[in-house]
Amino acid sequence: MMSHKKILIATGIYPPDVGGPATLLAALPQALRERGFKIKILTYSDVCSTAEEKKEGVFRVLREGNEIWRYFKYFGLMFRLAWRTDIVYATDLYSAGRGALWLKRLLGKKYIIRFAGDSAWEKAAAAGETEDFIVDFEEKKQSSKLEKLKNHRRQILKNADSVIAVSNFMAGLAQKIGVNSQKIKMIYNAVDFFDNLPSRQESSSPVLVFSGRLVPWKDQRVILNILAKLKLEYPAIVFEVLGDGSELEKLKKIAKELGLYNTVKFHGRITETETHQIFACATVFVLNTNYEGLPHAVLNAMQVGVPVITTSLGGNLEVITNGENGLLVPYNNEKAWQAAIERLLVDSALREKFSQNAKKTLEKFKFKEMVEKTVEAINSL
Repeated sequence: MMSHKKILIATGIYPPDVGGPATLLAALPQALRERGFKIKILTYSDVCSTAEEKKEGVFRVLREGNEIWRYFKYFGLMFRLAWRTDIVYATDLYSAGRGALWLKRLLGKKYIIRFAGDSAWEKAAAAGETEDFIVDFEEKKQSSKLEKLKNHRRQILKNADSVIAVSNFMAGLAQKIGVNSQKIKMIYNAVDFFDNLPSRQESSSPVLVFSGRLVPWKDQRVILNILAKLKLEYPAIVFEVLGDGSELEKLKKIAKELGLYNTVKFHGRITETETHQIFACATVFVLNTNYEGLPHAVLNAMQVGVPVITTSLGGNLEVITNGENGLLVPYNNEKAWQAAIERLLVDSALREKFSQNAKKTLEKFKFKEMVEKTVEAINSL
């Protein structure tokens, strides 16, 4: 049965922004349209909307200028678009979720919030204001400033008509924050909508690869320290770093100080096609992280067949089973990380085992299933 509900998808990223989440947020609206939903999209952007895009229902607010003024422009457009909308689907907490909460209060609009990350914790961790694990951050009393941030996102989540958690870990965190469990729908992300993936063609020299935001809790300094030691045994080893963020310049400086200037390649933000091409030649994917709601980059690497090493925290545990389809090590434990990397570098049979088992793992991260469960969540309101 086709639906004719009108949905406003409010997001902070959308193509031509690069990265898996942005690509996913382009694929999902099209899939919903095919099921009869009327979709409009509001996003922050580095480029202006074209006349053709506006006809197709895509509206952009430029990221330039003052942050407060930028948000007022976003909310003003969100308010106008919501008049003829049945449901608002906010894909992140602050930029979109805050507006959705106000639309509910002002216009009585129902809204769904996608819970993929804790913005309060991320802001605090990025500013060096907390070293707590994300669950401890919620349970422990923080400074008045951080408690205000926590309360803000608590109100956004608790007032949502439905919360889509991207993993069981995030669903559990939503409950700790105070969301009624009946409102929470766990829907995994997917990566199987990418076409024309390159064939696996592992490089003759060792290649480590990381993809993601360069932020404090995805600490690549440990990998750089290990790389300086591995280079003694593997002179041709390369570390491909895909992505940018607040730590980029710091990491470049550390790489230079460690004599890794020609060993580490900082690519910045690149397209998914370019990412897949680099993945296809890599020996090992490494993600030393203190928090992942659901590790999209890990799923992406597994899809191309790159063996994965990551941490035994958060949503990683729903993707990687240690010794079966990857290796799990403690966060920032340099000794354990070096042992895991060396183990995979020397054991081609184990790398092949992980690559093959990854295909089985990805069966539970299907785009079609993600869409169907999203449709169910929308129609339940």
